[in-house]
Amino acid sequence: MRFPLGLEAIIMHPPMLLPPTKLLFLKSPAMKCLILSLLLSSVAYAVPVSPQWKIIETKYATPDTVIAGYNVVDFGAKGDALMDCTGAFQQAMDQMAAAGGGTVFVPSGRYVIKGTLRVPVSVTLRGEWTAPTEESPEVEGTLLMAYAGRGQSEGTPFISVDYCGGVKDLSIWYPQQTATNIVPYPYCLVQTGGDNATFENVTLVNPYQGIRIGPGSNELHFVHNVYGTPLSVGIRYDSTTDIGRLENVHFSPNYWCQSGLDNRPPNKAEFAEWLMANGTAIHMERSDWEYVAYINIDGYHIGYLITKGVRGAANAQFYGLSIRNCQTAVEVQETNPYGMVFTKCTFAGRDFGFRIGRPFNAAILLNDCDVSATQAIDCEGTGCFIAQNSRLTHGNITFAGGVLAMTASELRNKDSLIQMGAKAEGAILIDDTLAQTPIMIKNDMGPGKLIRVATPVEMEPFPRFDANQTRVTRASRDALYVVTDSPWNANGQDDKDDTEALQNALNQAGRDGGGIVFVPGGNYILRGTISVPSGVELRGIHDVPHHTMGSGSMLHVYPSPGQGPAITVNARAGLKGLSFSYPDLRIDDVKDYPFLIQGNGEDLYVVHVNCRNPYRFLDLMTHRCDRHYVDYLSGSPLKVGVAVGGGSVRGEVRNTQFNPHYWSRYDRKNSFFPRGRTNFDMLWTYQKENLDAMWIGNCRDEMLFQNFVYGSLYGIHFTQQDGYGPENAVIHGHGTDGSKVGVYFEQGNGRIDMINSELVAMSSENKIAIKLGTDYSGIARLINTMVWGDPSTLALVENGKLVLQGLHAHRHGDGLQVDKGEILAVNVNFTSRGKHLRLSESQGKATLLGTITRGPLELNSKPISDQLPTKIVNQGNLSR
Repeated sequence: MRFPLGLEAIIMHPPMLLPPTKLLFLKSPAMKCLILSLLLSSVAYAVPVSPQWKIIETKYATPDTVIAGYNVVDFGAKGDALMDCTGAFQQAMDQMAAAGGGTVFVPSGRYVIKGTLRVPVSVTLRGEWTAPTEESPEVEGTLLMAYAGRGQSEGTPFISVDYCGGVKDLSIWYPQQTATNIVPYPYCLVQTGGDNATFENVTLVNPYQGIRIGPGSNELHFVHNVYGTPLSVGIRYDSTTDIGRLENVHFSPNYWCQSGLDNRPPNKAEFAEWLMANGTAIHMERSDWEYVAYINIDGYHIGYLITKGVRGAANAQFYGLSIRNCQTAVEVQETNPYGMVFTKCTFAGRDFGFRIGRPFNAAILLNDCDVSATQAIDCEGTGCFIAQNSRLTHGNITFAGGVLAMTASELRNKDSLIQMGAKAEGAILIDDTLAQTPIMIKNDMGPGKLIRVATPVEMEPFPRFDANQTRVTRASRDALYVVTDSPWNANGQDDKDDTEALQNALNQAGRDGGGIVFVPGGNYILRGTISVPSGVELRGIHDVPHHTMGSGSMLHVYPSPGQGPAITVNARAGLKGLSFSYPDLRIDDVKDYPFLIQGNGEDLYVVHVNCRNPYRFLDLMTHRCDRHYVDYLSGSPLKVGVAVGGGSVRGEVRNTQFNPHYWSRYDRKNSFFPRGRTNFDMLWTYQKENLDAMWIGNCRDEMLFQNFVYGSLYGIHFTQQDGYGPENAVIHGHGTDGSKVGVYFEQGNGRIDMINSELVAMSSENKIAIKLGTDYSGIARLINTMVWGDPSTLALVENGKLVLQGLHAHRHGDGLQVDKGEILAVNVNFTSRGKHLRLSESQGKATLLGTITRGPLELNSKPISDQLPTKIVNQGNLSR
């Protein structure tokens, strides 16, 4: 029986389970009459009471297997573009939440939604979707037709997503919106919960406002594979206090124009002119440590706007941006003091490539970027702009204030002019290739502020890598084994150990040739160990990244003395959408537990897995695990986060998220969790003295992409196994925050490249952002790096060679210290005074090019200009 919208909440939840406010509501005479009336007038048809877990055969290929507990069609929805399906969608999602979370499936079709929708905690609304391409630009698959809020820019969002929820694999269209009379609507998609909201594989055909995150407190948004033509603003985010991620976003007028839908712009040129005059593709306000990669924007007034938000400004890193044909490609009004880095990007504006406002006083670093516009770079602020290995293909550079530093870059247009105003503090041009000789410079600065160095600079080629490839993570066979079904009957009740039930289901799937062992939402007890056979996936309810607060498929681990890893993942097997906790592990009673997960073979995967409090989390070092794939592993480990080695080849670990709040924030209604609050300071202190967050040993061609840790002894740590360390490793976007040592190159003789790193050293003593140990004899190269916090030492080189290509140091402690070995530092921006370099004259060697300092550059605590050091090359340095 299906009941009208609202009544199902009463029918599906007995009064004794409702909160007191709703019980009083039920007791009113008017409500009793209404219930009776609705019961008599309701239209009856079958609606599933309990989730019917099924594998969905989707119309379009997906990298994973879709498993859903409910289908909106079973709640009366029809994709006929006629019937209002608001109630059916909401009932399906609410019922899914009441069952512990999971996926609600929406088959291909056109669904009218006259109202607004709320995606509850740990629920994913998922349809059928294919990305629009030049060859097939028409919108296909699951299409939601939005009507609510016409004329109300500040109204209720079309879809609000609570924490650990998501919207995935569908398109959204506003049928009543026309290009000839554009009308405001509220935001289309909004994150309303605190931790984790996902918008993935979504086409936003023509929303007036696309995705909104903030300004209320929020963390951990994940915007991935989003296409469309937002009209006023595409994505706007603010007050994000833990890492947000934007990956593979595409905004252009073409998506609406070529959608094949009614009311698409009849005249593309006129519509494109409106968008060019009015649209902002992405607006970032405060976001602490935003990760942005593979963004394509075309045809907007402002491609990327960066301003101060209600709680401050942002720091961020960008990779692979392509912003073309916009009036202004990037406008930066203000950042926080830690700045921003842009790597391998293209900024092609009409008026401005980079427009920097007066409030800006931090640093912007570019490496391997192309910039063009009438004003390619225009700076009115007092901050520092550093460009390395980059190309200005058209336009002028104008600095009314601040500092410009260009190294090994090209001005390809013979008419380009560099203008440095009277209030600008300096310009450094090192080994730049210019289209004209001499370069046209209008210099109104004081004497000694324009520095030219023609000496060639040792700038090695940028490492080639592509982190934008979709990885297929599926079992070898689409067959479903639900662990709560007979004959396995796992349930986690009455202190019952579910180890045997889980292993029996996994074994059966293995014997059958592979399949998915599915764990519905709820608590399960694991007192033994389990092994996931080859070709089998152990799967929970979360289709998206999630937090401990979202519970879900929660396995509570109780290790026995001498026990090995709780879960072994064998070759071509995987874990996905699961949550774990150790109920007996407390910060005031730390136990030396084995790894939670251990890999054992090639092509294994671990995706969207959370553990509240592992002592050791993921082991890919004991055994060789070629082509391993890890995406969005999250939690608060104590001793080891991820260990990679064993001779593994071509593995990838991405979007790892470690933070103490995974331990301290949890579902307090869950009886398996403690009643009191975790002592955050005690936990953080322990991690800063003990946690090896990313431990990298013997591996080759490893890709580590945008991994983050808050609170560790070593944020990332490179060592050897049996004499072999990492070879050709590329580490992009690594973030170490609130930790003792940001990156530690302890052992190895190969080369390691780190791009867009953010390193924050904070502890009681011996806080180092970058350390090369006595047993390290390789080359460590850091490109576009930001350092802040309270480091005792910016970089300590005890052996080997450290190459710094662009570094912004908000605080640097005792600066760069070279005891033995060598450092090449190109364009290091020190914002604090003194103690820039300490060099052992007997065994250390240093080359400093284009250094920017407050006050004189100091060597061994004395101005370098007063000394005649023999083992240092010092050129092109600027004192502000």
